[in-house]
Amino acid sequence: MLMCMTRTTVDVDERALDAARRELGTRGLSETVNMALRDAARRRVLKGFDVVRDIDGTPQEVAAGRERD
Repeated sequence: MLMCMTRTTVDVDERALDAARRELGTRGLSETVNMALRDAARRRVLKGFDVVRDIDGTPQEVAAGRERD
């Protein structure tokens, strides 16, 4: 996967950064911020996941269910 990076300056809450670093098992600021952003995006995708529809459903049920979301 090709990753595109942007260099930017942000103010970071040191306590929140330390807590995120411990939770995520990361070391540096960039690694922690990038992992947290990916995790937030992943949670957004999983929020719309329906086990019955997306795993047990027929292809037609999956397509119909996703059209409603």
